[in-house]
Amino acid sequence: MDEIRRLKEENRELKRATETLRSHEEYLMAILNSIADPICIKDCEHRWVLVNDEFCAVAGQKRETLIGKSDYDFFPENEARVFWEMDEQVLKSGMENINEETITGSDGVMRNLVTKKTLYRDPSGNGFIVAIGRDVSERKQAAQALRESEEFLRLVIDTTPAHIFVKDGSGTFLLVNELAAQAHNLTTKEMVGKNELELAGSDPQKVEQARKFLADDRGIIKTQNPKYITEESFTTADGSTRWLQTTKKPLKLKGNKDCVLGVSIDVTYRKLAEQELREKEEQLRQSQKIEAIGRLAGGVAHDFNNLLTAIIGYAEMLKLDTSLDNTVRHGVTEIRKAADRAAVLTQQLLAFGRKQMMQPRVMDVNALITDTKIMLRRLIGEHMRLETRLQAVPSTIKADPGQIEQVIVNLVVNARDAMPEGGSILLETANAREVTYAVGELEHVELGDFVLISVSDTGHGLDAETMEHIFEPFFTTKEKGKGTGLGLSTVYGIVKQSGGYISVESEKERGTVFKVYLPVSKARPEQQSEETSKAVPKGKSETILIVEDEDIVRAMMCEVLSSYGFNVFEAESGEKALIQDGEEVDLLVTDVIMPGISGTELAERFLERRPEAKVLFVSGYTGDEIAQHGMFKENALFLKKPFSPQSLVEMVHRILHMD
Repeated sequence: MDEIRRLKEENRELKRATETLRSHEEYLMAILNSIADPICIKDCEHRWVLVNDEFCAVAGQKRETLIGKSDYDFFPENEARVFWEMDEQVLKSGMENINEETITGSDGVMRNLVTKKTLYRDPSGNGFIVAIGRDVSERKQAAQALRESEEFLRLVIDTTPAHIFVKDGSGTFLLVNELAAQAHNLTTKEMVGKNELELAGSDPQKVEQARKFLADDRGIIKTQNPKYITEESFTTADGSTRWLQTTKKPLKLKGNKDCVLGVSIDVTYRKLAEQELREKEEQLRQSQKIEAIGRLAGGVAHDFNNLLTAIIGYAEMLKLDTSLDNTVRHGVTEIRKAADRAAVLTQQLLAFGRKQMMQPRVMDVNALITDTKIMLRRLIGEHMRLETRLQAVPSTIKADPGQIEQVIVNLVVNARDAMPEGGSILLETANAREVTYAVGELEHVELGDFVLISVSDTGHGLDAETMEHIFEPFFTTKEKGKGTGLGLSTVYGIVKQSGGYISVESEKERGTVFKVYLPVSKARPEQQSEETSKAVPKGKSETILIVEDEDIVRAMMCEVLSSYGFNVFEAESGEKALIQDGEEVDLLVTDVIMPGISGTELAERFLERRPEAKVLFVSGYTGDEIAQHGMFKENALFLKKPFSPQSLVEMVHRILHMD
């Protein structure tokens, strides 16, 4: 009976103990399930003996499915092998292990866990692995997203065509993009952490530049106001100067740190383009001024030439008067000299304005220079050294020989005048494929075949002010009375009228080089016939009709031709000339441009009535104006005003005796 009571009591105790243990297990599971981290316990055979709800959720399996199974039953082999090896390491070493693991649930979602594994032995000595994990998937995803965002930001700022930077108040760079770093010949990593003054080194210009930037930054931080700088210069690591347009704004970083964010756009090319445009506008202004003066020169040339024709004509006739005493004869000679100088001056103005009558022919520039070399040596004097370097191949052009000779002479004389104490002049010819720069030209000069004539001196050189006005008429640096200021303007006009270009390079105390570019001609040089001057014979009572609207010129021409035995009629206009009896006229001498009927129209109508008659045109106008009125027909020649009585008689005799 007592034994029965004892057994019953033991059963009750066992039952209470079992209930207590079950209650403790429930408490333990409740605690484990309330933990948001996955927890599991494995035996020494790597089989789960306990898992909490979070572990089941991570694995994507039910608890009863997991208990008694191993990693290889649920996870990919590569993951299971890693788990197995880590468990073995803990079981053998007895040391805890903390690692980051990747686990793929049954739903295929991969999670990142930081797991702590510890060895536990029960009273019987059996080993168990207690593993507690922390799901860090979201944190890793956030970190990955942050890295990608940073990489994207870096890509954006490095590909932005601007200097981007962040600096603190001391001028230390906290962030820069590649373009900003390249300007300092550094990488972005090398530049971050460096100070403006540190980057400037010992270069005074860069130090001053760094101090200016620092002052700007501190002002922005102090006022917390942004600053927009339309244009500032910046010296790069290689010493070149760039121009930047910069925007700076105050910036607060973590820890309430005051900084400056800056974005600078390189506007160097725009600035250079604007400067080039200003230079082009100035060149255009100069060109327009030159053209205006040229038109003015052409306008006054006609009146000048008519007056000079009369002055020269009557002066020559007075010289033939044997009754004049020596004093009067000397005065007449001086009048003739003054008229000749005035005629040259007029021709220079016309050359500058590109209005001269030209008589172009194909010629070799080398031969022309060789022929004029002796004259040039006489012009420059013994205290100057003249050297020529002529290219071996012929330098063939098509131009007026007299005008090209005038170009060479004027440039050599100009070089001589630039060296009053003596020096060297170098006259060269060469072939050229392009004109690098032409003074006064706005358009781009295309490539082509040119003969280059250059005249260099070792004189005092020209300053920028002189260079700007070098080809303007009446501009001269010589003393009063030592020059007209038309030499280089004449050169300019002749070169342009010949289809060429001229440039000048000079530096103070380093000499000057004038370069003339003339188009190459593929034709063979023309041989110029030599004419011997002979006394002009008297006329044989041939009848000449003179049509000239200027009374004084017409009177002089009539008097001269009458004195040489010609039968002369006159008319002051084309209309009155047509009233004359054309049957008697052997030669029509007519001005080209007249009020009413022009000289060319008069000649056409006159030759209809007397086809065998000859025509001589005269004019004081420029070639352009004459060309606009039609050029000369067959059996007609042209005499340019001003002309001398002898020139007139020679031309008349030549025309009347032409075959």
